[in-house]
Amino acid sequence: MNYDFTSLIKNVSKDNLCFNYLDHEASYSQGKEKYILKGVKNIEVYHNPSSSEISLNANFPYFIQGHNFAFSSEKMKEAIQYTSELLNINLFSSLVKSFEFGSIIELNFPIDEFLSNHISLIGKSTQPYLTQNKLTGKYFKDGIMVHKLYNAGANIKSKLSSTIREDLSHNHGYDKAKNYLKIENHYMKPNVHFKKRNLYLNEVLSNSFMNECKEDLITTYKSIMKTGIIKLPEDKKDLNAGTIPLIILKELEALFPFNSEELIFGKLKSIPEEILNKNDKKARKAILSSNFDKINNNANLSNYDITSKLESTKIN
Repeated sequence: MNYDFTSLIKNVSKDNLCFNYLDHEASYSQGKEKYILKGVKNIEVYHNPSSSEISLNANFPYFIQGHNFAFSSEKMKEAIQYTSELLNINLFSSLVKSFEFGSIIELNFPIDEFLSNHISLIGKSTQPYLTQNKLTGKYFKDGIMVHKLYNAGANIKSKLSSTIREDLSHNHGYDKAKNYLKIENHYMKPNVHFKKRNLYLNEVLSNSFMNECKEDLITTYKSIMKTGIIKLPEDKKDLNAGTIPLIILKELEALFPFNSEELIFGKLKSIPEEILNKNDKKARKAILSSNFDKINNNANLSNYDITSKLESTKIN
């Protein structure tokens, strides 16, 4: 687990900002200028001389090595120090405007199958992402934070060069045949989320704050409503036309406040005697009860829940 994209802002009135490594790209109203600091992936630098402010939109893992498959906190600090030296400013004292924190997790099932079984998160809108009609990501967002789940393996195959992919295979254990999920929190207003008036980069990089981010990531993920809580019968004879609709109903119980047995048995009881007499109802209730018994509720924990994987993932 580590940081990814970071947006920083710093007052440089007392600094002698170095422009030697900056390529000018655009000019905006009110005197703001946009520059590019070239790396494997560029950093966007905005400077406004009238306000003596500089802001950066940076993905330090991509800037240094072109990927975020593996990047330790020490390498993150080294990358920030290197960028500070290029610009001749101390970025560690910058204010953090927004940032991403997360991890790449290897799954035992296809990513689209995993995403399909993650339904909603209370208080956040759900935005699915599809590539060629295949589900490749889901974002759960509000105005303060976005919780992201997406296919990291697909991004590696489509967005990284063959040279970088070869490096990942030889040095970082990447296997193109495996299923890689990226899970992260994108804090758009971290000062609001963490209830801090000012949040500085040196604090964000501390071990205690990174542990706080890890716990927050896990807590947010656990709050997602998931399907896949029903353990399917192992005997295919028990997976019949009677149990399949009940499985769907039991899955929906995780999303909506109802009880399948109460609804179905209540409906059976309400059917008029002239349609189903007492013995008819008794026989049908026995069949329904038998089918419900064939469905095992796995303690309300989805087969697609990766909480334990997240908990065991170390901060790099």
